[in-house]
Amino acid sequence: MKLSNNDSRQYQLLTLDNGLRVLLINDDSTAKCAVSLTVNVGHFDDPETRQGMAHFLEHMLFLGTAEHPDSGGFSQFISQYGGQSNAWTGTEHSSYYFDCDAEQLDEALERFSQFFVSPLLSESDTEKEREAIDAEFKMKIKDDGRRIYQVHKETINPQHPFAKFSVGTRDTLADRKGNIASELRAFFNQYYQAQWMTLVIAAPQPLATLATFCSPFTKIVGSNTQKPAIQVPMYREQDLQLELQIKPRKHMQKLIVSFAMPNPTDLYRHKSVSFLAHLLGYEGKGSLYSILKSQGWINALSAGGGITGSNFRDFNISFALTDEGIEYYEDIVEMLFEYIALIKQNTAALPRLYQDKSTLLDIAFDNQEVGRMLDWVNSISVNMHHYEEEDFLYGDYRMDGFSQEQHEKLLMHLCPTNMRLVLIHPHVEVNKKAKWYNTPYSVSPIAKDWIESLYNVHMPLPQMSLPLINPYLSAKNPLHDVESEQDTPIRLADQPGFEFWFKQDLTFRVTKGHFYLEIDSAPSVTCHKHMALSRLFADLFMDAVAERFYSAELAGLSYHINSHQGGLTLHTAGLTGNQITLVLELVEALLNQPIHAARFAEYKKQLIRHWKNHNKNKPVSELFSRLGAHLMPWNPSPEDLASALKSASFNEFQLFRKQFFSAIHVKAFMHGNWQLKHAEKLKTSVHGLFSNSEILEDLKRPLNELTKLTEQHIEREGSDYAFIEYFQSRTDSVKEKVTMMAINNLINQDYFEQLRTKEQLGYLVGAGYAPFNTRAGIAFYIQSPNFDSEHLLAQHNQFLKQFAKQLHQLDEVSWQRSKESLLLHISEQDKNLRLRAQRLWISITNDFHQFDMQQRLIQALADLELEDILTYIDKMLEPNAPRLILKCN
Repeated sequence: MKLSNNDSRQYQLLTLDNGLRVLLINDDSTAKCAVSLTVNVGHFDDPETRQGMAHFLEHMLFLGTAEHPDSGGFSQFISQYGGQSNAWTGTEHSSYYFDCDAEQLDEALERFSQFFVSPLLSESDTEKEREAIDAEFKMKIKDDGRRIYQVHKETINPQHPFAKFSVGTRDTLADRKGNIASELRAFFNQYYQAQWMTLVIAAPQPLATLATFCSPFTKIVGSNTQKPAIQVPMYREQDLQLELQIKPRKHMQKLIVSFAMPNPTDLYRHKSVSFLAHLLGYEGKGSLYSILKSQGWINALSAGGGITGSNFRDFNISFALTDEGIEYYEDIVEMLFEYIALIKQNTAALPRLYQDKSTLLDIAFDNQEVGRMLDWVNSISVNMHHYEEEDFLYGDYRMDGFSQEQHEKLLMHLCPTNMRLVLIHPHVEVNKKAKWYNTPYSVSPIAKDWIESLYNVHMPLPQMSLPLINPYLSAKNPLHDVESEQDTPIRLADQPGFEFWFKQDLTFRVTKGHFYLEIDSAPSVTCHKHMALSRLFADLFMDAVAERFYSAELAGLSYHINSHQGGLTLHTAGLTGNQITLVLELVEALLNQPIHAARFAEYKKQLIRHWKNHNKNKPVSELFSRLGAHLMPWNPSPEDLASALKSASFNEFQLFRKQFFSAIHVKAFMHGNWQLKHAEKLKTSVHGLFSNSEILEDLKRPLNELTKLTEQHIEREGSDYAFIEYFQSRTDSVKEKVTMMAINNLINQDYFEQLRTKEQLGYLVGAGYAPFNTRAGIAFYIQSPNFDSEHLLAQHNQFLKQFAKQLHQLDEVSWQRSKESLLLHISEQDKNLRLRAQRLWISITNDFHQFDMQQRLIQALADLELEDILTYIDKMLEPNAPRLILKCN
């Protein structure tokens, strides 16, 4: 396998006698293991009369095996050893994965393997889990993504498996001739075969040891049978040249131009599809995006997305439309074909542009950073179904050279006769309703004369141009020598109103860096309107500089500005060669970039719609927003923000922007592949840019303390029922933080298992550690389509009482095991430069200048006794103890 230059792990590929392919990964930098098994079975394999079967089976495999019959046993085992487990079902694959303390890997693998050897699939569990599937379906019934997806399914070849309903309901999975368990068993026996599976195991143990841990998987049934290929085409002739108009629930204005393509397996080697998407999605000067945006017709453009599978691919160009753009959507389509004509005319220029993208991917591959190991092994287990062995890790980055033959074949598919248009906005004309999700939509053929006129588009507009050579790629990106073994950031500037921190990376040694700039502004928090204008300013700034800095994004640099409680935060990341230049240009633009009245009006309207749409979110999300607004005065509810912004004028915004920078406090942090001289230079330059601002003391984010039992109730017609109960810590002490973490660690898995799995109160059920403005807390939540919030709360309270009783009977061995599990979480080392920079930045923004919070938490946990927990939870659960209860319906 091709490995990244900074990858020191060891790999070994095995194929077991039953045909199961296994990739073993020795990673001695971690105390955890991570495992993922992916099987080439998905909802495409559902029987016509049992749609949702693959998804149902995925749920059922967690509910006990012949060797370990307890229905929550696996999740409980993983949880008590500091891990988590989950699964997903896609169109053609299903995937199961977990992580935990590496010392438990042998037993965890034995338990996990039994999912695929001897699952119980018991009749009693099918009764309960069918309700969970139904609750999951109902939870998503108002989700616009699912609703639009269903219209897609109903307007393709009905013989193609994509047309099937993937989730399942109480009705599609109902018992018919006997319990459905026997059908589940037959489905499992038919499809869960070893030769269609891939397994990835990553852990600190040597490869030879990991190989011995694979023996339980040899019991999975396997054969030499190959998975039959899908022969039916996704689209018939009558499924193309259609215009779909779809009415969303939330306010959405989108045009999707979709072209049907085949999906040859070797396309990944040249990335011909993603290169074409790169050309069409270009956002620099002369791009389709730039021209349409200057016309006032679109706010965003993306290219290359769409559904994809073993014998199909949709190549989508999506436009986020303005109100005016809706009126001109046909002109947008015509301009798209004019830009395609530009690409066709400039084939000779494409290899050079391809090389730019290839160079960047090579840099990205050699400087990649491992994120969460669990996500990483899951992605590899999926890659093993799509890439050759040498490319399991490299396949996403591989670009073997510009293939003119492939490129021209793909362009042939971008033709009007191979096109479908999807127009989504609230005022479309509709005459149909999609099954399951009741999506209002209409379908009509595109006029033949328009198809013909689009065929005759052979010339681009004069102002259209392809990307230029990327100036950001010319910068050198050397890995700088380590200057100092300093473990924590150093403060280079501590002047009134200006702090600048720096730390050279000593650990990850990649040519990357992160820069954070926090600007606190007193005017930004004087009222709800100013808080709303701060958020609008962040959106308008990103819009105003998008074209100017698009080349930087293509060259592996990212930037984002967002509003925080009290001001704005700029974050840049990526290759260090040109990042300082980018930072200074961005800060200068923040102060001086012109923002036009038309964009202000458009973004104000979009932001108000976004905040008003929030009411249509799942109720648990709305309740969490209300929780945040209740606890943090500088974080108003979406409704309050929308109401405050409504009356804001452009002149008022311009005045606010000047006021924003009139009195500020600045904190900055630079971390990565830089030396002290780079930091000193940037510090001086940034300080100079703010020299005209009045100096402020650091703004301390206020927090409302819960001093009594408080309840709030909202009504949402047609919405699910939900509640949140939130317990806030009484102090900011490290001991109390750890105490709340420990209580959450003891309770969260049991809470889910009892109220979600056993009692089936709803699909969204959970308990979680939830700090606000550094103050610790625990939140409990349930969302249900079937039980009102009073019933949910009563069941929740009953559980808490029972839990408190059980806690008093907890033995010392179980308590120590729970502490060890929590210790694994708290002591986990930063896996990459991004996580390290993020952790250090949080310490800086919270004024934790000792940078030792992790060590203090570890020590506090070591000192924590079971008696402390019992005393704390008894007080926490007293009938009138301070807490906040939020209920919906």
